[in-house]
Parts: sequence; structure tokens; C-alpha cells
Amino acid sequence: MKGISSAELMHHRLQAWLRENKCKDIEYLGERESYKSGETQHFYRIGKHEVPVDAIEELEMVEEEE
Repeated sequence: MKGISSAELMHHRLQAWLRENKCKDIEYLGERESYKSGETQHFYRIGKHEVPVDAIEELEMVEEEE
């Protein structure tokens, strides 16, 4: 039995976070070929960058004071 990959786990974590929080800096963009692995991966816009989920190693949210 094959377990869930770390990239798929990160995708699920990001989706759960996006459902529970409002954030203009993170947006799900869909699936396309990853420049990191060459495989089809979920992509997110983080700030101004489009990032495949397999390139995200850690998820840490930081609140900024205005």
C-alpha cells in the first residue's frame, strides 16, 4: 500500500488552511508540470511567486503587525 507523498500532504495542509483563513498572499492556481520534479503538481501563488507544492518544504504562518 502506497502512502501519501509529502507534496500531496502539503497540498492538503494548504487547502485546509485556505478554507479556514483569508489571505491575499496565497492562492491555489491548479495543476501543471513542476519545474522541480517534472511531474504534474499543484501550484500556488505565494506573494508574487508561482510555486509548485513539491517545492514547499515547510508551512509557517506569521502575522504581521500593521
